[in-house]
Amino acid sequence: MTALLWAMVRARRGLAVITLVLTAAAAAAAAAGPLYQQAATRSLQEVEVSAATVAERVVSAQNSEPQWRDQTPSSLPYVPGFQTVEGRVLDGVASGELDRTQAFVAWRSGMCEHLVIVKGRCATGEREVVLRTDTADRIGVQLGRDMELTPPATTGPDDGAQPLRLTVVGFYQRPAGDDPYWADREPLVGQRIPAVFATERTLAAARRDTVRTVDLIATPAAFADMDTLRAELEDAEAELEAGGYNADSDLPELLKRLDEGTAQLGSSLLLAAVPLVLLCWLVLFIAVAGGVEQRRGELGLTALRGVPARTRWWLATAETALPVLIAIVPGYLIGYAVTTALALTVLPGAPLVEPEVTSVVYTAVAVLGALAAGMLAQVRALTTPVLGLLRRARVRRRRGLVGGIEAMVGALALVAGYQVAVFDGDSASGGIALLAPLCIGLGLGLVAARLIGLPAERLGRRALRKGRLRTGLAALTLARGGGTHWIVVLLTVVFGLLGFALAAGDTAGQAWEQRAEVQIGADRVLSVAPLPATSLVSAVRAADPQGRYAMATMKMNVNSETALLAVDSSRLAAVALWPQAYGTLRPEEAARLLKPAPVTSLELQAAEVDVTVTLDALDADATVGLTLRLATAQGRQSQVRVDRLQPGTHQYRVKTEVCAQAPCRLKQVSIDHFTRGRYRFDLTVGDLRDPSGRVLVAAAALAGHHWRLPETSAARPVPEVGPAPAGLRIRVDTTVTPDLRVFPDTAPERLPMVAAGRLPDVLLGYGGTVRLPVERAGTMNLVPRHGAQGALVDLEYADMRLNQEGDAPDPEVWLAADAPADIVSRLEANGLNVLSERTAEGRWQLYREQAPALALWFLAAAAFTGVAFAAGGLLVTAVLERGHPDEGLAVLRGQGVRGRVLRGAALGGRFAIVLTGTVIGLLAAAGSWVLARGVVPVYADGGFAPTGTRLPGVARPFLVPPPDLPSPMIALPIAVAVLVLLTTCLLATRVAARVNEGATS
Repeated sequence: MTALLWAMVRARRGLAVITLVLTAAAAAAAAAGPLYQQAATRSLQEVEVSAATVAERVVSAQNSEPQWRDQTPSSLPYVPGFQTVEGRVLDGVASGELDRTQAFVAWRSGMCEHLVIVKGRCATGEREVVLRTDTADRIGVQLGRDMELTPPATTGPDDGAQPLRLTVVGFYQRPAGDDPYWADREPLVGQRIPAVFATERTLAAARRDTVRTVDLIATPAAFADMDTLRAELEDAEAELEAGGYNADSDLPELLKRLDEGTAQLGSSLLLAAVPLVLLCWLVLFIAVAGGVEQRRGELGLTALRGVPARTRWWLATAETALPVLIAIVPGYLIGYAVTTALALTVLPGAPLVEPEVTSVVYTAVAVLGALAAGMLAQVRALTTPVLGLLRRARVRRRRGLVGGIEAMVGALALVAGYQVAVFDGDSASGGIALLAPLCIGLGLGLVAARLIGLPAERLGRRALRKGRLRTGLAALTLARGGGTHWIVVLLTVVFGLLGFALAAGDTAGQAWEQRAEVQIGADRVLSVAPLPATSLVSAVRAADPQGRYAMATMKMNVNSETALLAVDSSRLAAVALWPQAYGTLRPEEAARLLKPAPVTSLELQAAEVDVTVTLDALDADATVGLTLRLATAQGRQSQVRVDRLQPGTHQYRVKTEVCAQAPCRLKQVSIDHFTRGRYRFDLTVGDLRDPSGRVLVAAAALAGHHWRLPETSAARPVPEVGPAPAGLRIRVDTTVTPDLRVFPDTAPERLPMVAAGRLPDVLLGYGGTVRLPVERAGTMNLVPRHGAQGALVDLEYADMRLNQEGDAPDPEVWLAADAPADIVSRLEANGLNVLSERTAEGRWQLYREQAPALALWFLAAAAFTGVAFAAGGLLVTAVLERGHPDEGLAVLRGQGVRGRVLRGAALGGRFAIVLTGTVIGLLAAAGSWVLARGVVPVYADGGFAPTGTRLPGVARPFLVPPPDLPSPMIALPIAVAVLVLLTTCLLATRVAARVNEGATS
């Protein structure tokens, strides 16, 4: 029996080779899914860990108990893949030859490897220190000289704490705040209070209580086994707690993102491999069914000679099963090799692909499916009566039952695809919902393959009657059935998946680019150290006087779901990126709406100022004082005060040294009223002059300026303010303590804002103590930085209303793409300290390396592999024509039809099959896209809803919905795929023509 089996395989070795190749392809596709998932998960971990904030990569712990006498380090936790860094910190005052400054003295294990020493060396001995370069210049300390460290004046008595003489052995450059080694600790990388680094013995010599720190810093290797990592972190935190440390970390946020990304990859990639395996099975079914048809006569003679049915079944099955089972090993190796090449090409970091159990299981399932497909293809021949098998010309069976079953299966597939798309598309992305395009393509292909037969046959008959032989025979080839309709189904599924994958990749790419532009706001964004808003605006305008490439921005602190971003609106159009996702409002129009009128200010410049004040209606036992708050363009603040005003009109001289070299802006006028009775006075602020009598701010300017009062209430009334011939008049008459501040404010009463989403009429600032009336001046779909729940406001207007005191919250400088190379040095020369830089290009690149992008890469690769399978199916049908010239068009040679006509008809028939399958497949892709585009994973932090639908749950401000339609550029790869298949038709026609012509000659 074995010899007979080998003889059968050798006799039909071509079919055996085809079966082996197709099975190996199915096995390779099945193995590629889990193998790629494993490599993509490693790549994703590296990308997410690299992009994580310092707080998400570090477990920080500290213990502030008195420990300076204990020189023995406590037990430190160890977590595989983490770097454990111990440290000590104490605060003090560092004194040099010129000045003294508050400083932190710190020791950190391994600090000399991470400090950038610009002069001298690192501290290695007792009482040696290294200073930050700017600190050394400010306090006047030279290399090799001594400095003194004393306890801060604000601390209480500390037994044994004496001034410590330290030797400066080196100067270091300020560490980067985004270096995880420093764990984002303010005493180590802070700007205002510098760090002085010393050895641990030096800190012990200070004989003061120190804060001990322990930081666990994660590396990408720590995330190889997430379950083990969580268990190790729990043990480490318990150990820290037992040692008296308080631990804190945002690491759970990073672990959550990694879990979500891994889940996206797991569902998307494995289900992307399913269509490939099914396509292989379909081509294998076509090949085996065609091979069985080749040996119909052999099977009939075997049955005629009385061979038992079970033996005939076993021989037919074994002939197919042998190459199928042999294909397991080469198929797995091919899948491994292809996945390795794909990982090296498209995955960030080119991770190593390692064999694992899941891929072997999937390979076995694919091979068993191939075996089942082969057995199914033989059922028809093995159940046909002997007379039907021996008949030279097959009797055309009615398609009623078979066609009905196929139509029913196709309809069910369409319904399944629709249900998956509709019920999962609005609430989730990825997962089993990604099978929707496959179901829709398969269903439409099965239905269409049966329906095109009748119109194709009518077209063929009509063409023959008119004498157009090539057209008629090509149409009849499409209509004759056999394996033709399976090729149409195959092509429909292939182009349905290809069109959907290309549309998904194209729209996702557009969404990533626009989201990067929305989230960053400009081509480059510089985060700067905190400083007043006026200083920020002044420095940026000085670095870019024409307003062509730099813009100041800051965040506004308000208690509202709407996040506010304050921008220097005069530069918005020149600097900010403006993607289509923002809507129809142009940046020039937005800038005009944000700032309908320029800001005017009351300015003066003098070392001394004479203030004219008229005071009336003051009770005898009351006193009144006057305070002016001034600020330079560089942000230097000054308050000048007249302690006691006299009734009547008088001039009072105040010193304004801050305003001697540069103009100052009047930011606030406040009255200090002390009384035991009723709060009552009538005060007028008149001319402000320099000692020579020159008017700096005229009384008419004070009277004509717009002044704003604080929020009033029954418990906190405000004065009456208005113009008077002598200047600004302020009146009070109340028994309740009033708020006697007035602010020069030329901004509109209700601040104009350009907003996306809901914008309340009033916003609350500073914990609800300040009410900010606003109005919507314009509407956008999304706003820079804050997306769908945000608003823009002019920075100068916002500074007048919400930032009268203190530094600007989260100050930034936005830069255009054409900003000069030295812009950072220009900004620093004007007083800004640049802390970090972000770019839209970098953010876009991050989106291209996260889980959805890695999944879409595999989906695209799978779709193009499907085109290769379709080409293989066309070649298989050509090869199966060997030895059967009596069943093809070649029999017409005996009827006088020229060979050239027959070859043209054969080629036209194949072209018709390809073009028909392509058109139906693209229709399936269009239908799938309309119904199921919401199932495509686009963002690692959530899905999206198509235009017009509402995202469930909490609003995601940065989720820019992809466009509804892809760009026309996806037609190019589709055209290439069609060209490849048409070229394959030429090759298949030549193969079939040579064989058939040789058989009929």
